[in-house]
Amino acid sequence: MLAFFCISVGLWGNFRQLWLASNNLSATSISKVISIASLVAAFCLLFYTKKFSVAKIKIGILSTLITKIFISVLLLLIDGTNNLFLIKFLSFFDIACENIILSSVYPYVMSFEKSEELYGKKSVVENLGKTLGILIGSLIFGRILYKIVIGYKTCLLVTIFFDFLALFVLTLTTDKQKVKYKDNNKKVFKYLKNHKLLVFYLFYNGITNMSFNIAVGLKMIMLTNYNDYTTSTATYFVLMFSIIDIIFGALAINKLKSKNDYFNISIKFLIRIILYLLVFITNNKLILLIAIAYSLITNIAYSNLISGFMTNTVKEKYILDSTVINYIFNLLGEATGVFLVGVMYVYGFRYIFLLAALITIIQIIMAYYLIYKKRKYFCLG
Repeated sequence: MLAFFCISVGLWGNFRQLWLASNNLSATSISKVISIASLVAAFCLLFYTKKFSVAKIKIGILSTLITKIFISVLLLLIDGTNNLFLIKFLSFFDIACENIILSSVYPYVMSFEKSEELYGKKSVVENLGKTLGILIGSLIFGRILYKIVIGYKTCLLVTIFFDFLALFVLTLTTDKQKVKYKDNNKKVFKYLKNHKLLVFYLFYNGITNMSFNIAVGLKMIMLTNYNDYTTSTATYFVLMFSIIDIIFGALAINKLKSKNDYFNISIKFLIRIILYLLVFITNNKLILLIAIAYSLITNIAYSNLISGFMTNTVKEKYILDSTVINYIFNLLGEATGVFLVGVMYVYGFRYIFLLAALITIIQIIMAYYLIYKKRKYFCLG
């Protein structure tokens, strides 16, 4: 189900920025749409966790998926109508539904089994699905079928198809949970209050998403505007490095198991900082491409070192609420990052990456501290 849904997310997520641009929205306006949509998703998640416990999470995913399909159909109907208000409004909730579903999958899986390795595999499957979506888009976009050029409408139709497949597969799953949970909405904040490291981790995730989205939040717009790539070329660029990301992420889980977590995290974030600073210093478009590429290929690698560890230390009865709160912090970070890149866009890409470097420096310091606490935790254990 996750793979099918992520194919839909990857396909439309890759073209959404350019589709909004084709409907007469500027880069700054697009950044505001995406950032506000992330805020809408955060508020929707607060409502969501109040209405759906872990025991009912499948119902929540089903209802949200149906809502997303309905919104996608409406977006298809209003494409090209120049109704900017409705396009923005529906886009808010389209992105919100995506994030609600993605935030619910791992808590649902954890009701059967949990481990750091499983968390890593979930990330690989999620990104594999998104990459397949980009691949499908690259194969069909711009092609001529029966004298009709395949464009954004066709891509949106294909996303709806894969949403239906995800919905169909989910309806076939049978709930045989190992653990029956009680509702703990009111107690989760007290739980977080007594676990300051978990709160620190939530802020770390927000900073992580902020720095990543400053660098690549408007990657398709940057590639087509700053580097003069065509839509197809930009898609192939993202596709190639997304595939490498999956391979690197899978290798990191199964093969690249260095016992030095500090070294592994440095590979991911320290090199990003260096590349971002080089973009600022040189103002070179080739370095820009390298920086974007490296950010993309290190997206999921080593995510289990911190995220898997912290997620799996949460008591099972609080897992849905804490995961939703975690996604809220992720969305707030994403919203801030995309908003900032929209603000900095008018000043040029070098200043975008200077800001990304500064935020990533804060991020890597926080990551080192979490690894220190993780190692201390296992030593005491």
